[in-house]
Amino acid sequence: MPEIGTTLRDAAFRQIKERIVQGEWGGGTFLSERRLSETLQMSKTPIRSALDRLEMMGLVKLMPSQGFVVQEISLKKIMDIYELRLSLETFAVGRLTGRMDRAFFGRLDENLDKQAEAAEREDIVGYVELDRQFHEAIIAGLANEEYADAMSRIQDKFLMAVRTTFYKNKSRLWGSLAEHRRIRDALAGDDPSLSERLIRDHIEFVKQIML
Repeated sequence: MPEIGTTLRDAAFRQIKERIVQGEWGGGTFLSERRLSETLQMSKTPIRSALDRLEMMGLVKLMPSQGFVVQEISLKKIMDIYELRLSLETFAVGRLTGRMDRAFFGRLDENLDKQAEAAEREDIVGYVELDRQFHEAIIAGLANEEYADAMSRIQDKFLMAVRTTFYKNKSRLWGSLAEHRRIRDALAGDDPSLSERLIRDHIEFVKQIML
């Protein structure tokens, strides 16, 4: 059931999107409105509204005479996402290096501690969510709504792509964490070019795994 203050439509959207992004319903999965209605204990009206919204985001596709199917994320789409991330985050760390306060680094440090715990458990779903929060925190540091909106638009597909890289190689969890820590330390320093190089190498490494 939805939380207080949340409409059935929003609750259906959030729950279906979460299961897709976390990989419970992978690419090609048929999403029956009847079965979703039973699973989420909602009528078909909010279910259909949620599916229409997810189709606009590119997470599901309406197949003629079949219904909705979870979209496969193509390699080209993944590469496009990483190119956009590279532009957004390289700019962000260059601007933020040496300029952020203790509260900013407190948030990053708390996130990094949780990343370490998730890596220890080999909790890929949990780690990927924390990975997203780490990168979102950097973009949020710019206090620029347009950049934050651009990052938000790619986050769900980004999560799906990143999760795949960790399932291919679980040891990558620790490598990713080490890179995040170096990025954090560079942001606290006074060399923007170092921060830019570290974030670029971090993003390019994941791209190479996907190729």
